[in-house]
Amino acid sequence: MAARRALSTLLSRSISSPVRSPLIPLTLTRLFLSSPSRAKHTSSSLGHSPLNDPSPNWSNRPPKETILLDGCDYEHWLIVMEFDSDPKLDEEEMVNKYVKTLASVVGSEEEAKKKIYSVCTTTYTGFGALISEELSYKMKELPGVLWVLPDSYLDVPNKDYGGDLFIDGKVIHRPQFRFNERQQTRSRPRNRR
Repeated sequence: MAARRALSTLLSRSISSPVRSPLIPLTLTRLFLSSPSRAKHTSSSLGHSPLNDPSPNWSNRPPKETILLDGCDYEHWLIVMEFDSDPKLDEEEMVNKYVKTLASVVGSEEEAKKKIYSVCTTTYTGFGALISEELSYKMKELPGVLWVLPDSYLDVPNKDYGGDLFIDGKVIHRPQFRFNERQQTRSRPRNRR
């Protein structure tokens, strides 16, 4: 619940600001708009979604040619997690939790480390994983998993999903995707007269 509140605050500040920050991933906006609580209230008016189907028919997904978001291939998934720990987990503990969570569906921590391509512990708490659509449904059932969404490129020209890279079990920080406290508290642009 705290993660949803923080995400909602972050998004509302970035959306209400006339100056858009490139540090707020497009993926997070989609994440907010497709939150489980919102889906419960509107699912009957929007019709059936294969992502909410409890007994999925893998052939009822729209063809890849009709998907409007570049990089959305139903093989790259954004898994957002919620941590109910006090004190807050540090980055290493969060990443270890990501690996253990994915390992529970892929079979081992070594395999999980190979499947994770990005992590985030600041703007949101989650990771990107290259897994099948079938495994994405299993991920949704795990404790601590808040959302599982098809990922799409944050930086289309460079075919980049965003977040800090995760290579050979190590986090490679990328400054363009880092979030700091100053960005969160600044909700309106400075007067430049």
